Amino acid sequence: MALLKTLVDVYDLNENLAGVVKHGQPVLLPLSHSTVNAQIEVAIDGEGNFISSKKLEKGFDVVTIIPVTEDSASRSSGIAPHPLCDKLCYLAGDYSRYTGDKKEKYYESYMNHLRDWADSEYSHPMVAAIQKYLERGCLIQDLVRDKTLELDGDRLTDSIKIHGLGQTGANVRFTVYGNDIPQVWQNRELYERYSSYYEKKGGEISLCYLSGEIEPCTDKHPSKIRGSGDKAKLISGNDESGFTYRGRFTSKDEAVSLGYEASQKAHNALKWLIQKQGYTRDDSTIVCFMANRDMKLPNMMRDSVNAYEGVEEFDFDLNSIFLNAPESGKKNDTGKIFAKQFNLAVMGYAGKIKQDDRVAVIALDAATTGRLSVVYYDEMGGTQYIKALLYWQEHCKWKRFIPIAGAEGERKGLLCEASPSPRDMALAAFGTQRTTGLDGDSKLIKASVYRLLPCITKNVKIPEDMIRSAARRSSMPQSMNEKVWFNQVLCVTCAMIRFNYEKGGKTMEHFLEENLDNRSVLFGRLLAVYDFLEQRAMFGYDENGKVKEQRATNAKRYWNAYSSRPAKTLKTIKQNLISYEKKLRDYELKKFEEWTGEIMIHLADKGFDNRPLSELYLPGYYLQMEYMKSELQNFKTKENEQ
Repeated sequence: MALLKTLVDVYDLNENLAGVVKHGQPVLLPLSHSTVNAQIEVAIDGEGNFISSKKLEKGFDVVTIIPVTEDSASRSSGIAPHPLCDKLCYLAGDYSRYTGDKKEKYYESYMNHLRDWADSEYSHPMVAAIQKYLERGCLIQDLVRDKTLELDGDRLTDSIKIHGLGQTGANVRFTVYGNDIPQVWQNRELYERYSSYYEKKGGEISLCYLSGEIEPCTDKHPSKIRGSGDKAKLISGNDESGFTYRGRFTSKDEAVSLGYEASQKAHNALKWLIQKQGYTRDDSTIVCFMANRDMKLPNMMRDSVNAYEGVEEFDFDLNSIFLNAPESGKKNDTGKIFAKQFNLAVMGYAGKIKQDDRVAVIALDAATTGRLSVVYYDEMGGTQYIKALLYWQEHCKWKRFIPIAGAEGERKGLLCEASPSPRDMALAAFGTQRTTGLDGDSKLIKASVYRLLPCITKNVKIPEDMIRSAARRSSMPQSMNEKVWFNQVLCVTCAMIRFNYEKGGKTMEHFLEENLDNRSVLFGRLLAVYDFLEQRAMFGYDENGKVKEQRATNAKRYWNAYSSRPAKTLKTIKQNLISYEKKLRDYELKKFEEWTGEIMIHLADKGFDNRPLSELYLPGYYLQMEYMKSELQNFKTKENEQ
């Protein structure tokens, strides 16, 4: 109930936004309302006279807010009309004449509900106009005459589709001219009239487990939580003959009894939050939100650079980084400027979090086609969450190319230190290369993402089995494209290793110097030396420092074997590099001999044998490679200055 109580609080806090329609922004649904995708729009005047109609273009604008009842909101079969906008079989008095289907009862049921609302104290001129028009029973006739629907002979045919749906199943919405806001799905006064009308009708009185009050309750809870086509429900107990609650309870009410108003508020708030700031992928949905005020939080499901995109409180102009990039042309220059300004912006944002702020994290998964399960829920203080997120972003990071939104929305790659997204980590551990990059089994990937959530919110260590799996994938560079392997597997794996390493009270600032007694790190450094030696000897470089010829080095060809049997494989790699050493310049050969000698001195006493390497050999390889490139670059710069 804590989850539902938090969602009700969110709705109460933002109730003034209920029904407010702003182009391109999610709408917080009023009570007793839902959404459908409309295919046809009918325009009438205030006296109920037909004016025009049109097919709607597929897109965002088709999503239509409609009044609903408990029965209509959860209908799957039977007769349960929506009170205002619905399918043709409910609205058209001439439906049977044009289709041959005997649907008179659908129309009669709809009109009875509409008349009841129109005759009540909560009626509205729009409702009266729609009632007058539909009582004439000529909706399909008007739509055919206006060429919005097409007949096959004298029958309405489903061979013609509207948004992929047959004509007979089309949803219809209304525009009633003569009102300040003629679109019925955007008129807040109409929303409020219907909410009051339906609340007055009430329901079965019972104990609400959430409020603790005796009030109208419901066992029919809303669907469409993750989108307009989503039929899965968060609360469902309709399987009275199965094993949903039998064996523990004699009735569904004993399991849970929820007030109608509380159910509406909680579900509508959750829908709104998911649409506004939720992460949905691989049939899972994760949303993180501020529970006590409307302040957007960084998206913890993205890498640390893109996590703040769209956060208004985050004062950072990304475009200025590209526009004011240094003229030197060095790749690292822009990254350094970015890091400095970005960190200042992050600290500024963190300062806006108040002591009494509350943050909630919810992860939903489709348990079955009709049911949602809450696989993760956590609630914490705002400062606690921001501190945890900043710790994650600071200690689970590695230098790599990150795609970010540049000027005018185009994506650009920026070389900088950033924490990878949880999905990036899951793919590094369990993904395989496809045409467009890494991909994997959706169930395995989303399960791995769920396991990483406490690592972000509570800063617990990343599961060791996930790191071992990522290390194995990193040890197979030949199985994937060089860029994919390096940027999406090796660098991401190193970031994961770094997080657990620094959770042990150490830092990676002086990783190579502080691990001179670690054989895995030393073997990783040796692998980097021989890999870089072959690159320098065999491949030419262009004016931008990029390798002209692309070919796998011996180090990468034997990498997997090296990680399992390092001493034996190292001898093979070294033997294959004898001819390449002759192609090195004198200062390069001297440097490589110097680096090899330094490492071998430490390794000789620490176990030059064939025991498999731990995952620490990977950051050893990467950091040694970075160190050597920097050394040779500095040497070349000094040589040019002389």
